[in-house]
Amino acid sequence: MPAINPYLKLFFGLMLLLLGFGYIYKPGAVERLNRLLKETLLNDSYVALHHKKWGVLLVLIGSLLVYMGLSRLCSW
Repeated sequence: MPAINPYLKLFFGLMLLLLGFGYIYKPGAVERLNRLLKETLLNDSYVALHHKKWGVLLVLIGSLLVYMGLSRLCSW
């Protein structure tokens, strides 16, 4: 199995961190984004009820990806 590029891990990790913190601290901004994507990915009532769970999950996954990317870049 080929290794994933560490820059790609950093990029997706940072994007998930930002999205996760957005779910936790600025659900209004996420709701605006949700309006654009609600037909394909998101359901308004589900986001309204579970925004903190999604936020924590995305922060954890994003932190893991950032850690994995940085540890790969900084390995000697």
